Amino acid sequence: MVAHLVRLKLALLRNIFRRSRAQAIGAVIGIVYFAFLVVGLTVILSSFRTSLDAAKVVIPLAGAAGTVLWTVVPLFSFGSDPTLDPGRFATFAVPHRVLAAGLIVAALVGLPALASMVLCVGVVVAWSHTPASTAVAVVATALGLLTAITTSRWVSAVLTHAISSRRGRDVVAVLGLFLLVVIGPAVSLVANLDRDLRHLATSAAQVVAWTPLGWAWAAPGDIAAGATGTGLVRLALAVALLALVGWLWSRALRGQVDNPRAVSRSDSGASVGDDLGLFARLPGTPPGAVAARVITYWRRDPRYQISMAMTPLLPLALLVPYYTGDLLWTPLLMGPLIAFLLGWSEHNAVAYEADALWLHVVAGTSGRDDRRGRLVPGAFLALALVPLYAVVGVAVAARWDLLVPVVGLCLGLLGAGYAVSSVMSVVLPYPVPASGESPFNTPPGAAGITIAAQSLASIGTVALASPVLVLAWLAWQGSVVAAWATGAVGVGTGAVVALVGIRVGAGLFDRRAPELLAALRRS
Repeated sequence: MVAHLVRLKLALLRNIFRRSRAQAIGAVIGIVYFAFLVVGLTVILSSFRTSLDAAKVVIPLAGAAGTVLWTVVPLFSFGSDPTLDPGRFATFAVPHRVLAAGLIVAALVGLPALASMVLCVGVVVAWSHTPASTAVAVVATALGLLTAITTSRWVSAVLTHAISSRRGRDVVAVLGLFLLVVIGPAVSLVANLDRDLRHLATSAAQVVAWTPLGWAWAAPGDIAAGATGTGLVRLALAVALLALVGWLWSRALRGQVDNPRAVSRSDSGASVGDDLGLFARLPGTPPGAVAARVITYWRRDPRYQISMAMTPLLPLALLVPYYTGDLLWTPLLMGPLIAFLLGWSEHNAVAYEADALWLHVVAGTSGRDDRRGRLVPGAFLALALVPLYAVVGVAVAARWDLLVPVVGLCLGLLGAGYAVSSVMSVVLPYPVPASGESPFNTPPGAAGITIAAQSLASIGTVALASPVLVLAWLAWQGSVVAAWATGAVGVGTGAVVALVGIRVGAGLFDRRAPELLAALRRS
């Protein structure tokens, strides 16, 4: 059974390059990008072989951070990518323990796991001071990686079950926002402590080494330093931890197999009765109908709700370095950041439609109406949030002389984001969780195209707004002429590029609507 699951995973990975040319190119770009990053980090880890004391500080902290990233990042970034949906095995007589083991092994056949394995090679090299420490390092890093992957699957399964109700989704969203808000202040506070950073890192490594996050990663260092007993104790604890997490994962998997529809679809269903809701309240035009659908998604779809809850809070993180450090300019970026996020977030809007896009195709909805209707709800949200954050940021920084350039930069970034999103959502849609599924799930192998598309959207937005960015920087340097020019150019550039982007995107939608629908069905 395990071998069969591995073959299925390999087939899924091969299919990444068989869907469409754009997705294949995106996957290749993502793989190359991560390959350079992983090789560089591996070389850095290997370099700690020259200093055992430094390795005993850096590697336990890095291993613990990697375990946390394995657990958290997939949930709040690209989705849990569970390789093979456990719920699809509900009709097969597969023992849940065998299925759990098979899914973990299959998870090792993936780009994140392969990258982690390469990094583990660097860790083994760093600990290769003696034959005993090398052997223990091989075992310990394998335990650490398996524990990280199994913990990721277990947490994903638990949260998938938790968000089956609206209250559960709200709790998960609050936890994610809490992590987002707490990490920034914690890092800033640590960085501003009046203590020697090396002493602080050493103390933290000593504490982490005796926690579940550090047992496996610290054990080889003890062996290399001659503390064989301590190393073996940590290694035994790491084995026990993997067994415990594996048992928890097996129990959670049984729940998913017994109840494959863990995420309720009731919230996304149609209203009972004849009440048309927003469709009756907004203008009875094609753009009005599209806008009503988008707002309805915002209200009922957990995929949108988590994003909508987190986006307005992200700029608040810029207040942390202002109050804890000497970065007095960071509040000025609150308005531009929220403008960038609101424009950029629309770059994959069509993908969330999935099969529902056929309504636009068969109804003959023009690309112009589709593009305008999708942007209207976000534009109203921007109308409320962008001025608020721009004024608050200027007020906190006490730089009212920069209000005009800040507003101009906001409008330039917002318009550039809308322009790029209007085109990219037609040209390069990438896989997202299906309607009614957990917002933490993503089709296997979607990380590469996701990174490529998001990076391209970010670069495109910044490039279109570059004239405004240059003038804003000159205004920050004290140029009064540049300050007023930023306001004027920001308004003009934002409006022009947005209109041009909508027009180009509309033309592409008119020409590619059937192909776009087919691509969404394949993904």
